[in-house]
Amino acid sequence: MSIYKEDIYEAKERLKAWWDHEIIDRPCIAYHIAIANKQGLNFKAFIDYIDPWFLAQHWDDFKMCLDNFEENLKCIELGGEAIPRFFPNYGSGIMASVFGITPKFQSNTVWFQQDTSVNEIVSLLEEVELNRNNCWYDRLLRITEYSVKRSNNQYSIALTDLGGVLDILSSFLGPTNIILTMKRKPDIIDTCRSIILEKLLKAYDDLQTIIERNGGGCNTWLPVWCPKRWYPVQCDFASMLSPKYFRRFVLPDLITQAEYMDYAIYHLDGPLLLTHLDDVLQQPSITGIQWAPGAGEENSNSNKWLPLYKKIQSAGKNLIVDNPGETTNFASQLYKKLDPKGLFMHLMFSKRLDAYYYIPEFMGGNGAEGDYKTFRKEYRRKIKN
Repeated sequence: MSIYKEDIYEAKERLKAWWDHEIIDRPCIAYHIAIANKQGLNFKAFIDYIDPWFLAQHWDDFKMCLDNFEENLKCIELGGEAIPRFFPNYGSGIMASVFGITPKFQSNTVWFQQDTSVNEIVSLLEEVELNRNNCWYDRLLRITEYSVKRSNNQYSIALTDLGGVLDILSSFLGPTNIILTMKRKPDIIDTCRSIILEKLLKAYDDLQTIIERNGGGCNTWLPVWCPKRWYPVQCDFASMLSPKYFRRFVLPDLITQAEYMDYAIYHLDGPLLLTHLDDVLQQPSITGIQWAPGAGEENSNSNKWLPLYKKIQSAGKNLIVDNPGETTNFASQLYKKLDPKGLFMHLMFSKRLDAYYYIPEFMGGNGAEGDYKTFRKEYRRKIKN
């Protein structure tokens, strides 16, 4: 049993069934609640746990990073299928640094850029070796080894965010050069894709093998624990491509990655990628879809996306609605409007009162039934008594 979650075994059993598109007794709903410490409500600890940036700023201070994480974890109530998880976050697409880019942390994100000519890119990628002499690869191995040992099976260790194949390549060539090269010299893009994909899968193997030493299952930057190997497959760069180019330069790599794992979730990031959804839904190796509306769009808790969610489920795919926001009645609507089988929701609440009002009745909540103000009065009265 984990000291951070008493019902971890029950949660994992539901998740095991979910990955196989089965259901035990209800949909999988993970929720986090910020709870008070001696100083009061520690909302900063809550945010730091959900979206940590310590390692992105202090690359090798593993001890302080885990010290902070474990302290923050004490300020979080993990409900439903929320599994305690440490995510070594160096930024989205840290594999670019394994290939030689120095990451730059700025404005709560990490940027990867190294201007490289098309004539030089193949040799640059080929010369990179994944061993202890590669400073960034060694760093990824070390933080994974340290966190696995430190966890003592009390929380899961997630793989770092390796990135998508063309997303990594774009860090070197930039979007314009990639698209022009696709048209003029597609063989160069194909060679680059092959090199990146081969080394990305090796990195995945090496890191996940370390994690499996303690039988911790598999977890990723997308917080869905799995007993077997999985990973979010993605290509944000595909938002710039036509369906023809997506099928030519992106889809084969997504399929290769998905077939390499036991399970795979496609990270559908923003409306510009919706044009490629039908192609993805046709792939039997892709287990499910995670929809992220992107900046400037209505939150994933909007009824606007219900037709999309139903389309995904109609294709027989699992559906992840990740981080749809706090204090929202969508939590009480989604599981009622969609098939509970294959549904995973991830909710966050800054107040226990809100969590208990909005989470479903079958999880001990109120299911957003009745007037919120009346519920709040009754809740406070029960606490006092």
